[in-house]
Amino acid sequence: MPFQNDNGLMSSRRCVVIGAGILGAAVAARLAEAGLRVTLLDQDQPGRATSRWSFAWINSNDKGPRPYHDLNHAGIRAWAELAPDLDGDAWYRPSGHVGLAVSRAELEARVQRLTDWGYPARLVDAAGAAALEPALRVPPDVAAAFFPGEGYILTEPLIARLVARAESRGAQVRTGEPGRVTGLDTSPGAPPRVRTAAGEVLEADEVICCAGRWTPELAAVPLIPWGPEGSAAPGLVVRVGPVAPPAPVRLVHTPDLALRPHPGGLLHLEAEDAAAAVDLHTPEPELRRWAAELLGRARRTVRGLDDARVAGLKVCVRPLPADGQSIVGRLPGAEGLYVAVTHSGVTLAAHLSRLITADLTTGTPPAELAPYTPARFHRG
Repeated sequence: MPFQNDNGLMSSRRCVVIGAGILGAAVAARLAEAGLRVTLLDQDQPGRATSRWSFAWINSNDKGPRPYHDLNHAGIRAWAELAPDLDGDAWYRPSGHVGLAVSRAELEARVQRLTDWGYPARLVDAAGAAALEPALRVPPDVAAAFFPGEGYILTEPLIARLVARAESRGAQVRTGEPGRVTGLDTSPGAPPRVRTAAGEVLEADEVICCAGRWTPELAAVPLIPWGPEGSAAPGLVVRVGPVAPPAPVRLVHTPDLALRPHPGGLLHLEAEDAAAAVDLHTPEPELRRWAAELLGRARRTVRGLDDARVAGLKVCVRPLPADGQSIVGRLPGAEGLYVAVTHSGVTLAAHLSRLITADLTTGTPPAELAPYTPARFHRG
């Protein structure tokens, strides 16, 4: 049902959404459904940047403090609500998550905290972990837990559906040079204007910047710089296959590896030490060495990888707000500019897009967003 303003008329407000990753696509779809005139811009095809290579784990497994945990838990529920209306069989994977840990005490403490907060989590023994994920090689003395409410998302088919939903509600989508933003004018007393590489100037009532790691080029918010050597923002993604049956069906974390199924009979692999060791300057031979290392770990972790090879690897740059918390809200001193950037974009996109749309259509910021506004960086 389209949003209607207080006069019962369809809104004619013009919104430009910058960035067609998972968050920008979700925001564009929600705003278009609310009846706003939406233009979605991206310098590439939708979902071809960070979202394409994301681990795409929907969770609030170890996200604090409590308000941020609750925001992410609401994000999980929002995807479950949206899936039936958006062909969820094509992209929604509520598989559950099996976690293995070295420290039983730390895992027990986390499970206790999560259950106290109403989050589904339970400890299991090695046999229970193996029963939940038969492809998994589980050491007999390992600490294990199961998080049944978690899962992952296939971002490319989801983003395609979100963009199609936005277009079906009248949104215009511009990609490549017509979608690459080269300038943004938010002078006081004038509508914001967006300049593109094609030479066009788009005037809007609201500009919503969902540009991920490129956000600081358009809006003064602090992200961890991703270009310098040693930056924490880039991480290594490795995809391997084929996987012989029984292939994993759940998302799995071990002390030295994270993995999940990926289309085409592949596994998506990541590891914290690999992410810490690479950046955008890492030579290709070193990247290949790390990819081979993760494949070796995967072979020790799950069955069915004897014939597997590295099918692809990518140094993916993650948008990391400087204080670790999402940045969502109007940018002080920038007329008509709304910013939304987060490291938890896959988990939060469905819920944040709903909150952002409520904010922009009612003029009253939802209380859930109060801790995350850009204003926190401009106080005193």
